[in-house]
Amino acid sequence: MYKKIFLIITVLITAQISVYGQSGSFAGSFARMGFGARGLSMGNAMVSDIFGDVNGYYNPSLACFQEEGFLNLGYTAMTLDRRMNFVGFARKFKMPSNNKGGAGISLSWINAGVSNIDGRDNDAQELGELSTYENQFYLGTGFLLDENFAFGVGFKLYYSKLYDEVKTNSIGFDIGAVYKLRPDLSLGFAIRDISARYKWETNKIYGEQGTTTENKFPVLTDLGATYLLPNNFGIASIQFETLVNPGFESKDSTGITVKSDKTYDYIIKAGTEIRLSENLKIRAGIDRMDLKSDDFFGNIKPGFGVGFYKAMGKETKLGIDYSFQLEPYTHDGIHNVSIGFKFK
Repeated sequence: MYKKIFLIITVLITAQISVYGQSGSFAGSFARMGFGARGLSMGNAMVSDIFGDVNGYYNPSLACFQEEGFLNLGYTAMTLDRRMNFVGFARKFKMPSNNKGGAGISLSWINAGVSNIDGRDNDAQELGELSTYENQFYLGTGFLLDENFAFGVGFKLYYSKLYDEVKTNSIGFDIGAVYKLRPDLSLGFAIRDISARYKWETNKIYGEQGTTTENKFPVLTDLGATYLLPNNFGIASIQFETLVNPGFESKDSTGITVKSDKTYDYIIKAGTEIRLSENLKIRAGIDRMDLKSDDFFGNIKPGFGVGFYKAMGKETKLGIDYSFQLEPYTHDGIHNVSIGFKFK
């Protein structure tokens, strides 16, 4: 009975979670979707963006340029009973006895999952509603090696549940750098999810017949540039991303070995943010322009959004960010609302 239940759950969860983001058939797809309303609306082209509110999710060195403390909380409304929530913080800190240098810290938590899964056995008998979850806890640290160049390292803890007693955790690493080439131009580079993997063990369900399955995460390499428009009118960013999708080897129930070779995806992302007034900004972007696909625009995720922040005193601001992003495999889009708090 447990075996039947687990097989059905695995199929259902895989089918729904695979819609989360690019390279959805590989582990950790929820963590490749993006972070918060600002990032989603700008096509996630954020690896080099030091001119707006930053998050170390995209590059751990960016926090070295976040002059104000920035705390944001976000909720994402999605189709197919999926959910995704964000909490993030970033800020630059002055180093002792160093007036020009500094360091930056980023903290974040992404929680995602699928609920209301209709669990049934092989005889189509109802087993009740099932759910799954995934979490990414992130700590990023960056250091200004000189006034215009920063380097950072990020540490990730993944904690996820596939079924009641089938859980896993993993540690991953990010490295990144950003260089302010000119007062209005920055270049960014990051490698993300180094060594991250899921390791599923089913001994608690199957006993001696249980197995151990290892699913490696794709490794992402990002290279991008951000331009500050004249008169502080806004910013424009473009980014090139390479995803190294891991090969795998597994055996089916008959003992036949199935193998997959390592593959590569090449993605272009672009985004812009326009400043309409002191308090109001609008944003737009395109994610997942696939250079390997015959249909360059077949899987794109266009998005747009708006941000409004109001001073609550001399040293604090409170605001709201909203984004809407289209997905290629569903008629409904992704809505994200984030509440932001800035302080000096």
